[in-house]
Amino acid sequence: MKKHLTLLILTLIATIQFFDRALMVVIMEPLKQEFHLSDSQLGLLSGFSYAAAFAIAGIPLGWLADRSNRRNLLAILLAAWSALVALAGSAGSFAALVATRVGIGAMDAGGQPCSVSMISDLYSRERRSTAVAIFYVGVPVGMLLGFMLGAMVAVQYGWRQAFIVAAVPGFLLALMLFLFSREPQRGGSGIVAADGPPPSLAQTITFMRSQSSLVNVMAASVLVTASSSAMMSWIGSLLIRSHGLSIAEVGIITALAMGGFGAIGTILFGLLADRVGARDMRSQPRLMAFAAAMIAIMGSAVALMPTVAGAAISLAVFAAFVAGLNGPTYALSQSLVKVRMRATSMSSLVVLLNLIGVGLGPTIAGVLSDVFALRFGADSVRWSMVCVLVLNLPAVWLFLRAARTIREDIQRAEA
Repeated sequence: MKKHLTLLILTLIATIQFFDRALMVVIMEPLKQEFHLSDSQLGLLSGFSYAAAFAIAGIPLGWLADRSNRRNLLAILLAAWSALVALAGSAGSFAALVATRVGIGAMDAGGQPCSVSMISDLYSRERRSTAVAIFYVGVPVGMLLGFMLGAMVAVQYGWRQAFIVAAVPGFLLALMLFLFSREPQRGGSGIVAADGPPPSLAQTITFMRSQSSLVNVMAASVLVTASSSAMMSWIGSLLIRSHGLSIAEVGIITALAMGGFGAIGTILFGLLADRVGARDMRSQPRLMAFAAAMIAIMGSAVALMPTVAGAAISLAVFAAFVAGLNGPTYALSQSLVKVRMRATSMSSLVVLLNLIGVGLGPTIAGVLSDVFALRFGADSVRWSMVCVLVLNLPAVWLFLRAARTIREDIQRAEA
């Protein structure tokens, strides 16, 4: 029961942190109007400013998590993150708002490496995709609350108060983590518990590079994240500009699609990945390749559908596949490395996903939207989305390449 309580607290932490990310999507148009921003500046705010700080802090924090008490480190980072989210609500300029997003990105960088590393020590490889998937249910649920509750607060009280709503639970969860959970034994769920000092950063990176299936999964995940982050960052603007919806209507549609269907996809995909992996681990990356293809197809449908209903249904299926990839992707980042390399492996993955995926995806989409605006007007966002979604096609190939060597790579990690 103790490990399930820890998993619950970690999932709630992920929920509130992704509430903040979804909130940024909802309030992009009000921010554009208040600070007189271009789409390129909005892309910088929602993507690169956060992701660059995340990237700088990510690997050092992952390295620290492999060498320290992960529970205490996570509690400290969460408290600092909450304080910075609250400060974002008082930003008086675009520069000040960017500065808070930089701080939030840096504090957020240690969250997933600490959490997923702890979960991997609590649950065996045979149950790891499901456990990690449960943790990542916090992503769609946080987005559901961010889109729905965040939109309601932004409409009624303004975007500044919405940041306060996002900040308060973080302080409470930091206290709960400290009081009701403990640091798990390193490698406690594996074949052999971790003994001796942790490897150096250079040794860890060298081992990760030698695992070709891990390299391919990481590369594919970066491409998928770039396209899906672009869609998730700009879906509010697309629905408002191309379909004439209000902020409240956008909040409801995106909450139900990304939150509700995203949560369903996360759980089902995690369970399915563990089931097919139990028979043959090569099936997991093949399943992920199928998901990447569906993300490209359904994402394009979201952008090009002429009706609100068509866009909403396509968005729901799109979100289910995007969220579904979380469980197997992050579980493999733990299963394909040695025990004392897990937090560093996780931080390396999330740094790449955030710097290149979350950072460049929305930014590229914003630049393309500005370029297309002269020809397509308000529909420029539609075509920028379609262009970015093409990145999923090489991702399909990379996932299939990972399937070729994954069994041998897992044996090497567990040796």
